[in-house]
Amino acid sequence: MKLFIPLFFLIYPLYFTAQTPAVELIEDKQAKRWTLYAQNNTDIEQEAFLMVKGEGFRRSADRPIIKKIPPHSKVVMIILIPLKGATPTYTKIFTFEEQLQTIKKRKGEGQAERVNLLPVDPEQLTVFIENDCEKCSYLTDYLRNQRIKHRALDIKKNNAVFNLMWKHLKDSVSGRELIKMPVLMHQEKMYFDIIDMEHFIQNFNWEKID
Repeated sequence: MKLFIPLFFLIYPLYFTAQTPAVELIEDKQAKRWTLYAQNNTDIEQEAFLMVKGEGFRRSADRPIIKKIPPHSKVVMIILIPLKGATPTYTKIFTFEEQLQTIKKRKGEGQAERVNLLPVDPEQLTVFIENDCEKCSYLTDYLRNQRIKHRALDIKKNNAVFNLMWKHLKDSVSGRELIKMPVLMHQEKMYFDIIDMEHFIQNFNWEKID
C-alpha cells in the first residue's frame, strides 16, 4: 500500500497533463457579457481561428476572427453582450494552425474533397461565403447578374474550403483583424473587411477581373 500511493500521485499529474489540448477555447459567461478566450498551452506561438454564430446578442456574432496567441498565454477572441430578456445561444468553429496541419496529414494527400479546390487561379475571383449571410448573397447576386466570372465557395459545406480560406488569410492578416464574410481573393490580394457592400461594389474595379 505504501508503494501504491506514491506511484498513483506520480501518474495522476502526468495523465491530466497529457489530456491538456495545445490550444483551447475558454468560455467565461457572466451576466452582462460572455467572453471567449483562446488559451495557448504550448511553448510556441499559435494562430487561432474562431467563428461564432449567435442569437440573442447585442451585435452580430458571425464574424470569423484570427489572432496570434503567444506561448502560455490567454487572448480575448470575442466579447458577446446578451440582450435583455433574450435567451442567448451560439454555435462555434474553433481551430488552430497546428490542429489543421495534423488533420491534413491524417487525411493524406490526394483526398477527393481537396482535388476540386486545387489549383487556385490567382487571376480568377474567388469568393468565400456562408449561409445566412446577407452580404454574401448581395455580392454573389451582383456577380451573377453582371456575369462577372467568379468562384463561390461555401466554408460551411466542405472542410477543405475552410482550410483553403485559412491558408490564404493567415498570410494576409497581422493576427488581430476581425474577419467579416464574405472574403474575396483575387491576384493574391484578400478583401476581408467589407463594411458597406454596396459601396464596395460601386468602387471596386471589376474590369480587372479576367
